Amino acid sequence: MALLEVKDLHVEFPTRRGVLKALQGINFTVKRGERLGIVGESGAGKSLAAFAIINLLSKPGRIAGGEILFEGKDLTSLSHKDMRSIRGNRIAMIFQDPMMTLNPVLTIGTQMIETLKAHRKMSDEEAKLIAIDRLTEVRIPSAEARLKSYPHELSGGMRQRVVIAIALLAEPALIIADEPTTALDVTIQAEIMSLMLDLCKTRNVGLILITHDLAVVSQVTQKILVMYAGHVVEQGKTADVIPAPHHPYTSGLISALPQQNHQGKRLYQIPGSMPTLNALPPGCPFAPRCGFADDPCSEKLPDLLTVKHRRVRCFKAETLSAQGSLS
Repeated sequence: MALLEVKDLHVEFPTRRGVLKALQGINFTVKRGERLGIVGESGAGKSLAAFAIINLLSKPGRIAGGEILFEGKDLTSLSHKDMRSIRGNRIAMIFQDPMMTLNPVLTIGTQMIETLKAHRKMSDEEAKLIAIDRLTEVRIPSAEARLKSYPHELSGGMRQRVVIAIALLAEPALIIADEPTTALDVTIQAEIMSLMLDLCKTRNVGLILITHDLAVVSQVTQKILVMYAGHVVEQGKTADVIPAPHHPYTSGLISALPQQNHQGKRLYQIPGSMPTLNALPPGCPFAPRCGFADDPCSEKLPDLLTVKHRRVRCFKAETLSAQGSLS
């Protein structure tokens, strides 16, 4: 049985102008110890999928359909109380800005001890020992002394390590990391991702990594889910998709990576921009930006087809793959 199984997930936002369909028919699974990358531009629905899993959708957002099965339980049917026992306990989330996660007026130790005692019956001293152990595990030097520090006294990379340590406090089965290295420089980014990879392997923890950086996904994850305007456009094994994308949007994201361009040449970018939810075009939402689109693409949304061991939402996936037009 999969640790997490998302089935036909739909998320909507009712407005005065009508219902905005933010996620449409999302399907994926994560096994214990498995690492899934969810990628796409801003507004694709990556973070929204994560918030739906832990039931933190901003009002008036709502889950309009589908199932989210975690350890055999459908999270969409749980009460607020039951969901609180899972969120931060069995499922932990790491956000991109640690200063938005950490309380600036409480010490690191206070925040870690309070988190532990919210999910476990234990004394302050027992919680302190576990907190020190977690800080040591994420390679923070002088862990016991850091318990007395306030968030502003730590560097950005150190604060993100603290957030990871807090996520590990209750020994979760699944970690959702939403752009965890965006605010960090390249060297610290590599250290943080290496740390998360090691923790997943040693603890057999499932990981959902949400990012726009395909280079990070290629190094860390085993499976990839590419999203565009609330739809999954390509999904499969990372080792299959990154070298040979079958959807024009995935190909465009890969071509936009700096390492794919020659020195002295202008960096590639996908023409146009992603449509807003209240102005989605008929047919394939990527059609207005796609160099391969023709009349059918503008008239009907393609189904997710199985092409060479992955799922692709494109009428021309098989043809373009056979021709090598995207590689």
